[in-house]
Amino acid sequence: MRNLVIFLFLLGAAGCAKLSVETAKPIKVDISMRLDIYQHVAKDVESINDRIYGKADKQMNYIFGLKEVYAAEDSGGLESAVKRMRERVSAVEEYLSKGYIGENSNALLEIVNKNLSSEMRGTIEKLISQENQDRKVIYEYTAQKNGADVKQVEKVFFQDHYKRAPVDSWFEVYSEKSGKYEWVRKSN
Repeated sequence: MRNLVIFLFLLGAAGCAKLSVETAKPIKVDISMRLDIYQHVAKDVESINDRIYGKADKQMNYIFGLKEVYAAEDSGGLESAVKRMRERVSAVEEYLSKGYIGENSNALLEIVNKNLSSEMRGTIEKLISQENQDRKVIYEYTAQKNGADVKQVEKVFFQDHYKRAPVDSWFEVYSEKSGKYEWVRKSN
């Protein structure tokens, strides 16, 4: 019995021994939460835009013709925004194709043709205001759903919109040459 006690004592003492695990250089662990968030946001953006425009290989067939996007989780008026956007699809597409409007770096619409009659300008400004309000609802919802910043979500939507847009669509992009944002037409 005494031998058993001594054995258990020695085993316990050895089990409590301090073991030092050190390396000559510190081990770096690079866990990028931003990348993880970006991947989730990009997945949601692609899913939403697939519902809007069709699959990614198609061009802008239906701008924001969303169907059943997060319908079960519509606490911020998402479905209402989607419905209103669906009703504006043809007008938004028309003004985009005519080069009257473009998408700024925040993934919102803006007038790019400054030579519009005051009547046309008023019509387009009203459309843009309504469209941008609904886009913001979707962007804020997507950000909140993914625990991301709205600015990050806007960038992902912008990238996806650019990828899907037809040639000659106007976009506000950052120019390395000038160091500022400039309006350019998509070339391919």
